[in-house]
Amino acid sequence: MAELKVTLKLLGFFILVSLSASRVAPPPVPAWPDKFTINFDVLVEKYGDDWKSTGTLYYDYNIKTFRADYIDWCLPLFDDGSSDNNDYSCSFFATAEDMFFVNFTASSGKWEDYDCCLFEAGLAAVPPDWMKAEQYNGTDVINGISVDVWWFPGTSDPSKPCYGYWNAKDELKTPVRFFGLSSLGPTILDYRDFEPQKIPQHIEMTKPNDNCQKKCEPPLADVLKKSAVDSVKWSKIDWPSC
Repeated sequence: MAELKVTLKLLGFFILVSLSASRVAPPPVPAWPDKFTINFDVLVEKYGDDWKSTGTLYYDYNIKTFRADYIDWCLPLFDDGSSDNNDYSCSFFATAEDMFFVNFTASSGKWEDYDCCLFEAGLAAVPPDWMKAEQYNGTDVINGISVDVWWFPGTSDPSKPCYGYWNAKDELKTPVRFFGLSSLGPTILDYRDFEPQKIPQHIEMTKPNDNCQKKCEPPLADVLKKSAVDSVKWSKIDWPSC
């Protein structure tokens, strides 16, 4: 009987050791390289499953700058997207201090000739470790890629959805997806064609011209009021909710 008790205790000990070993610590929070180029597809819940637009993000934190170009469709931060006036290219350009809106209006096609305005003072380029406030939420498979999943609160208002980020489980921690709230409601950027430490030579990474300091209209406060929408489930994507 005594031998049986000892055997059961040993068995219980090994079970506890096995369970402890099976608890894998979450991976380190991913950080962006200090410089890269990446393309993305834009998915918007309210536009339905068949709609998609494209863009490119150029990031260089050595000069504390990023440039997000939206191609042939501009993310409508100045209206609710119900009009047909967004079929043009634009860019959101961030420096160490401010965020600027650039409208690709000039027929010359030259960056320095485009219309530009101050989108929001104080909204600066994010550092490479901007994801450090996120919470690990396990793993998934996105577009055939094994990923780590990260959530973090969007705002203190529980009626708004969370923001999320997915990175590949590879050595580079390749960006795969970003989820956020735009003026259109739940919006996803699906990343592809990641090129770390590269920005094409022809891409300008400075403000287009001196006119950029004039304030964009409407002010950001009006845009945020229009963004107060509830998160809804899209038929093919599990949208996070707070």
